[in-house]
This record gives sequence, C-alpha cells and structure tokens, in this order.
Amino acid sequence: MTNLYTYYLQVTFISLVVINHLAEIYLARRQVNTFQKNKSEVPFEFRHFLSLADHQKAISYGTARLNLSQARLAWDAVLLFYWFPFRGAEKLYLALPDWGIHHEVLFLVAFTAISMLLNLPWSVYTTFVLEERFGFNRSTPRLFVLDRLKGLVLAGLLGVPLLYGIVFLFQSFGSLWWLWSFLVLTAFQFGLLWLYPAVIAPLFNKFKPLEGAELKSGIEDLVTRAGFNAREVFVMDASKRSSHGNAYFTGLGKNKRVVFFDTLLKDLGTAEVLAILAHELGHMKLRHIPKSLVASVVFSFIGFWIMGALADENWFFNGHFVRVISPGVLLLLFTQAIPLYTFWASPVFSWVSRKREFEADAYAARETKAEDLVSGLLKLYQQNASPVVTDGLYSTFYHSHPPAYERVRRLESLKA
Repeated sequence: MTNLYTYYLQVTFISLVVINHLAEIYLARRQVNTFQKNKSEVPFEFRHFLSLADHQKAISYGTARLNLSQARLAWDAVLLFYWFPFRGAEKLYLALPDWGIHHEVLFLVAFTAISMLLNLPWSVYTTFVLEERFGFNRSTPRLFVLDRLKGLVLAGLLGVPLLYGIVFLFQSFGSLWWLWSFLVLTAFQFGLLWLYPAVIAPLFNKFKPLEGAELKSGIEDLVTRAGFNAREVFVMDASKRSSHGNAYFTGLGKNKRVVFFDTLLKDLGTAEVLAILAHELGHMKLRHIPKSLVASVVFSFIGFWIMGALADENWFFNGHFVRVISPGVLLLLFTQAIPLYTFWASPVFSWVSRKREFEADAYAARETKAEDLVSGLLKLYQQNASPVVTDGLYSTFYHSHPPAYERVRRLESLKA
C-alpha cells in the first residue's frame, strides 16, 4: 500500500508542477492579450484623467513584466523538477557532512543560498534592465548589493537560530514536536511584526514623521477618530531605490505605523494624502490586520499538524522523490512543494483581500471625500504605470486589490 501511495503522490506532484505552471502562463497570456486589445485608447471612465501616452506606457510596462514572469515561471518549473523528480534535494542532503542537528540546518541554509544565487539574475535584470527601461529604477549596483548583504545577515541572525530551535524540538519532543514548533514560530512571527517598523525597516530606509502645517490638523483629526496616534504616521525615503509610490500599514502595539513613500507624496495634494491615509487607517479601524493575523495562525497550526502527521511517513517523502526522512527535508517539502497543492485556493484569498480593500475605501469615503480618494488612486496608478484594464480571470487569481474600474465605480457610488 505504501508503494501505491508513493506512486500516486509522485504522479500528482509532477502533474501539478506542469498544470499549475501552464495555468499561470495561460493567465499571464490572457492579461497580455487584454492589455494589447485596449492599448489604442484610454477606457472611457479614465479619459478625464489619464492621457493616451500614460495609458500606453502602463500597457507596455505591464506587458514587459508579464512576459518576464512567464519566463520566470518556466525557470521555476525547471528548478522544481531538478530539486525533486531529479532528486537534487536528496543529493544535496547526502553530500553534506552528517553533523547531527547541524546537518539539518546546514542543508536548509545551503538550499536557500543556492536558490538565491540561481534567482539573483532575475532580480538584477528586473531592477537594472526592465525598471530602468521604463524610468523607475533609482537603485545603484552598490545599494543593490548592500540590500542583499543586509538581508543575508538578518536571515542568518534571525532565521538560523529559529531553524535550530525547530530541529531541536523535532528531535526532543516526540510526537508533539509540531505543536511546540508551531508555538515557537508563532511567537517568533509576532516578535518580528513588533520589531519590524522600529528596528528592521530602518536598516534599509529612513523614516520621518509626516509633517506640514497644512496636513497637521487633518492628520490629527483622522487618526484620533481611528484610535491612532499622529506620531505613528511616517514618510519613507523610497525614492532612493525606485520612483514607484505606495502607502502601507505595518507593526503591532506601540510599534504600529502608517507609512507613505516619499515618491507618492510629491504628486498628491493635501486632501488626497488625507484620503489615502484614511484608507490605511480603515484597515486598522475595521480590524483587518488582526483578522489576517488570526487566519495566519490558524493556517500555520493546520500546516504544523499535517507535518506532525506526515513526519515519519515514507510514502510522503518518497512521493516527493526524496528517500531521506529528516526534519530538514520535511521543512523543505512544506516550504517548496506544498504550495503547489494550494495554488487553486488563490482566488479565495484574493477575494477576501479585495473585499477588505473595498471596506477600507468605504471607510475613507466616510471620513474624507470619495472624490479625493479617487483622485489620489488615479495619480497612484499613473505614477506606478499600473494599467487600468485587466482580465477578469487573471484578476481573480492574483489581484489583492480590486481592478481600477471596479474600485473607482464603487467610490463614485459613495460620493453622496
């Protein structure tokens, strides 16, 4: 029966590698075709704001990114075949010296390092060729290298001790290792969320309070009604890497922040800044962040429970073309192979995210003016060369934010 399970899982795994990647390439082609069909004219709803030149730049930029993503998808499929059906992961594990607990951590670190090196050319090309071609890149080779070195140091300081802890629990706590590992990882993640805004993010960017006499009273009014603090609204020097604009909510407790990219603020008026701030505050006021954290903890618990159930099952490891049973291999399978099995749930998660964006928009429309948020969003689309047209099926799978026309139409209906 074990051999039968192994055979079926191997067939399922190989089928999913092929089917999922072909499906993603198909979705990307649909999106590219939608772009090209709408390239010759600006959609009617956006003609009052978006010029044909800006619209066509967004179409060209979106097409270039999608064409690159299709090549990347093919590359990712090749790597998955190498690591698993061609037993690259098994060969790497057996090639490393057997130093007990150190062997497991060294295997995971070596796999991560090799994967980073294999994918580095894609990052270099994206930053210094594609983004440069469309005028977005402001990073330098020196800054690019420094960012990656800082990332490696952080990964070593934070990630390696965590791996040692999980492997130690696996080897020391019997059948309940997965529960203790879940608790440790959850505590670690919450600690990172708390530390990130004040300790980790400043290693890469500079942050300063959002200031300005004209903005001050409006910000204080908004954040007070939302139960926030005006000192927790910051501006980040994103312009040293890119001209793309954005805003986001991050952190926990006293370390929570709303962050604006400085690139975004340079094109927005006061009313538009306040409207976008209200949108970000809406996520906090409507408890979207705690809901996401709870969902993450639940899914993490389920994942560790499944790992605990499969930790000693030969058919599971052999079914993914690894004839070694170890905690390091188990963690690798759940980070690299298991996402194949969850790909088809993507539309559900995207739908939940888009629903929350609509809710935050509605909150912003109540606290400020819908037309100011529409104007701010349209400037954001223009600044980022984000196409305002999209394929419905592609959006269903990938878009965490509603398509531009849906978002603007909903806000237009809230103006009253």
